[in-house]
Amino acid sequence: MRHAVPFAIALCVALAVPLDLGAQARPAPSHSAKIVPKFGNVTPSSNAAQLAALLAGPGVTISNAHLTGDTAAAGTFGDAQADLGIASGVVLSTGRVVDTQGPNLDPGTSQDFSLPGDADLNALTAPYFTQDAVVLEFDIVPAASTISVRYVFASEEYNEFVGSPFNDVIGIVVNGVNCSNQGGFPVSVNTINKGLNSELYVDNALRARDTEMNGLTVPLECVASVTPGVANRVKIAIADTADGSYDSALFLAAGGIRSPGSGPLTTSILAKVIEYYHAAFDHYFMTAIPNEIALLDNGTIAGWTRTGHAFNVFQLGSPGTVEVCRFFSTSFAPKSSHFYTPFAPECSSVKKNPNWSFEAAVFNMVLPNADAVCPAGTQPLYRIYNDGMGAAPNHRYTTDAGVFAEMQEDGWKPEGAGVGIIACVPI
Repeated sequence: MRHAVPFAIALCVALAVPLDLGAQARPAPSHSAKIVPKFGNVTPSSNAAQLAALLAGPGVTISNAHLTGDTAAAGTFGDAQADLGIASGVVLSTGRVVDTQGPNLDPGTSQDFSLPGDADLNALTAPYFTQDAVVLEFDIVPAASTISVRYVFASEEYNEFVGSPFNDVIGIVVNGVNCSNQGGFPVSVNTINKGLNSELYVDNALRARDTEMNGLTVPLECVASVTPGVANRVKIAIADTADGSYDSALFLAAGGIRSPGSGPLTTSILAKVIEYYHAAFDHYFMTAIPNEIALLDNGTIAGWTRTGHAFNVFQLGSPGTVEVCRFFSTSFAPKSSHFYTPFAPECSSVKKNPNWSFEAAVFNMVLPNADAVCPAGTQPLYRIYNDGMGAAPNHRYTTDAGVFAEMQEDGWKPEGAGVGIIACVPI
């Protein structure tokens, strides 16, 4: 697989991440007439300092607050204990915060502000971009080495668009690290719903809770490492994904940021693999290494463009997973190639091949069972081989069954269990 890592050939990159056109073409939802809202006391506010101060709890001081997004997309709420499990606090929405008020009469409440998304959230949703982001940032001086942030995520994307590109998402980023994770997965429409982590999900399709949102989580905690006694930067964000339709909301508890935090750190066990293509070599390459991605995207490693395809993998050391070995070869000059395998015997065999250099174990995956079936919460990853076309070997790895079929039509050969499944990766 031709890819130039920092010690390989340098080339020019044109960064291009196309969205799924079907996702962009989703029709805007129709709206029902809204009766007098009952969900308690939602008041729009764009006063960043006041919103941030409302979140301060025991052991923290907050300052230097900044709010980005539409002025109607942030505010306060109250009298919500029975419906949210949080009595009062700050609400951020991809639409108008007043539209979070119940009852649930409209299955597709939407306000598309046509505003940009957020880079940190884009990293969670790649290859799809976020839109209509609202971001509250501030400095926090904690008393201890951890903090907690108490919150509820809710969305109109439930339940119809679970598992789709319209994966509205939140991020609570503390000193550059997202802590809004549950079970190691970032909190979003696709990771907490009726089918996945259902114990954390409340279905509101039958108006069990007095909010317009079709579904919501139970109260959750972000727990993050911090440096006590000095300023730490906190960024709280929510955005639509793949289009601006169907609102989502993030409810943050008043006094819900405290130090020390409650419970273990809510860290992520995921990494994002980005796929690239080199037109001159007709080769594909994938990587989850942040520095390598940056070099490819800024043109330092030239000739490669993003294909618009990406998928999640597990970080090294994740329980119940296996390491993926990465190899590099310059034996097919002027082209070079990379090869990845999650199979220990194959890794051991390739290490003995003088044409290949073992670079490292780079991330983890789960192996399918004997019937080539992936466990819940994961999806098949296909490996397909160019059969030496172009005088250099190249493998492509994809979760897209359509891409897998197209490559076979072009003469590529499937490898792995079942029909080309080499591993299972997180949805």
